[in-house]
This record gives sequence, C-alpha cells and structure tokens, in this order.
Amino acid sequence: MPEDFNLTLNDFYSYLKATFSEYNYQIQSFYIVDDELYITKEAKLNLDKDLIDYSGLIITRRSVLSSPSFNIIRFRFMLPFYIIIVITELIFIAFGIFFIRTISNSVIRLKQATENIINGNIDTPVDTALDKREADEISSLAENLEKMRLTLKENSERKSRFIMGISHDLRTPVALIKGYSEAIEDGVICGENLCKSACLINQNAVRLEEMINDLINYVKLNNTDWKQNLTSIALRPQLESYLCNMRCAADMYKRKVTGNFNIPDDLTVKMDANLFQRVIENLFTNALRYTRDGDEISLNAYLNSNNTPVVTFKDTGPGIDKKDQQDVFELFFRGTNSRREDGMGIGLAVVKTIIESHGWNIEIKSELNKGTEFIMTMN
Repeated sequence: MPEDFNLTLNDFYSYLKATFSEYNYQIQSFYIVDDELYITKEAKLNLDKDLIDYSGLIITRRSVLSSPSFNIIRFRFMLPFYIIIVITELIFIAFGIFFIRTISNSVIRLKQATENIINGNIDTPVDTALDKREADEISSLAENLEKMRLTLKENSERKSRFIMGISHDLRTPVALIKGYSEAIEDGVICGENLCKSACLINQNAVRLEEMINDLINYVKLNNTDWKQNLTSIALRPQLESYLCNMRCAADMYKRKVTGNFNIPDDLTVKMDANLFQRVIENLFTNALRYTRDGDEISLNAYLNSNNTPVVTFKDTGPGIDKKDQQDVFELFFRGTNSRREDGMGIGLAVVKTIIESHGWNIEIKSELNKGTEFIMTMN
C-alpha cells in the first residue's frame, strides 16, 4: 500500500474481508511509553494507561501461497499424485522397452525367414507361433509370409511335376516315332510292314500333336485377358445343346445319356461359352473313358437354396478311390483306376482352371463301384 494510504475502521474491515482468501493477516497492538515500544504480549495489558504516549495496531500479512503451512499442506496433498505420476511413467517406460524388444525380435525372425525365401530355401517354415503379446500386425505378416512360402513351394513342386509329366508322357510317342523311323531308315522294315510302320508313325505324331496342343491350351488359360470378354448367356439352351451332342456320341459307345434342367429358361450366366463347352467335353470324354457298356451319364442343373445355378455331371462308372479324390484336379495326376487308360492327366486340371477362372466352384463326390459326380456351383 502507499505510505499515505488511509482507511476508516469500516473500510479496513471491508478490505480485510475482501482479501482474506489471498492473505494471512496478523494484527498486534502496540504502545509507546517514554519512547519505548511495547507489543501487546510484552505489555500484557498491565501498562498504566495514563503513561501511554501513543498506541496503535501493527498489521502484517503474507500471501496464502507463500505460507509455509500452506506449502506443507499442498505438498502432503499432492504427494500421492506425484507418486502415481512417477510410477505410471515408469510403467510406460518399462512397457515401451518390452514392446520394442518384442517387435524387434519378431522383425528379426521375419527378416531371417524372408532371407531364406530369397535364397531359395522354401522348405523351412516361417515361425507363425508368435507370442500373443506381440503385435497383431506382426503376427498377420508372419502368417502371410508363411502362406507365400507354401504357395511358392507348391508352385515349385507343380513345376517339377509339370516337367516330369511332360517328359514322361511325351517320351512314349517320341520313342515310337524315333524307333520306327530308324528301323525304316536302316532297312529293317520294308515291304508290307513299311506301310504299317508309317501308319504307326503318323498315329503317334498326331497323338504327340494333341498332347502339345493340350499343354498350350492349358498354359493359355492362365492368361486372364479372356475374362474381359465374358458375356451373359442363357444357361438352359446351352446345356440342352451339349446334351444333344452327348447323346449322339454316347450311342456309338453304347452309353445312356440323360438330362434334367430344373432352371428358368431366361436364366443367364456370365461366361465364356467356348471354355464352358470345353468343361463339358472334358467331363464327358473322361466319363466315356472310364464307364462301360450300358452305364449312364447324366447332365443336370438346378437352383440351390441361394438361387445360384448348379450344374452336375454324373456317371455310373467305377468311381474314384477316396485317397485319389483330393488330387484328381492336379495337372498330370492319374488315379489308380486310370493308369491303364491313355491320357496325360490334363483334362480335369483344365476343367478346374476354367471353373475357378470364372469365379465358380467345383467339387467331386465319388464312391467306388457306384460312380462319380462333379458339382459346379456358378457363384
């Protein structure tokens, strides 16, 4: 306050009341006697009033925030919060260190797995049994890397089977052509046998050409450019046309062909008609090869519970062994019952490739001595 600041008693109390929350006030009375200053406590109020030269009040104040008692109280009040904050920070630091170490270890393992794949070592599985405390993203990455490894391994094995299958199946007609041509060249075969040998050479050359064409067509199916030319085609008329052609061919082989199409006449399906015809032809050729005189082949269609068209191809042939059913669609695979028959094992692989390339699904149901059924769901 200014030195000449004056207040009345009422004003003083009003000011004291207004600033009481900001300051701690201490009020003491004093007396001056013979130029000596006496405080209330010292005088003990026993001074002779007649001897008092002058009296007054000493007022001191201190900010509440700077008060030692306030600071002590505030410290005691805030201490638990300070402790909680420190402990929380320590926990976060410890968790951060643990999390970083966990992520680092996972990344190192993924790096090692990636290097194995890059170096061609696709037989070593990727460790997907990660700790549950590890990040979901790391676990997902490890699982995807393992799927990629399995795909690469499967493709590598398929490539090996592909080469071995080509080598095996093409070797027979090539060997026959080479053998007969060398025999003719050396004069071993002559006269009437010369014509027969030339005929055998021609038959094996035709067979060799068909095999090569099948391989070329199979490779072409992996080119997805044809998918851009799919058109909506009425399914029932298409199936009726296939059924008519099948009946004509079946008569020659003494087979019975039936069909039942329980689908609307105007139902259309987006497809490549020529490729779908190849599916039916391959299934039909396969059925003719393995059925016997009097057996039945049926082509049927219906709508399932989701109103999705389903086409089935069924025969009453010898059936497929259960252990072979999961592999019948593999390229060059030939089941136990088919090894006595001609063929490269490409037909059903082509069927599956065409079906799945259209986004459809195919499955097989078969039982020995009761026949086989192929079920195509046109999703």
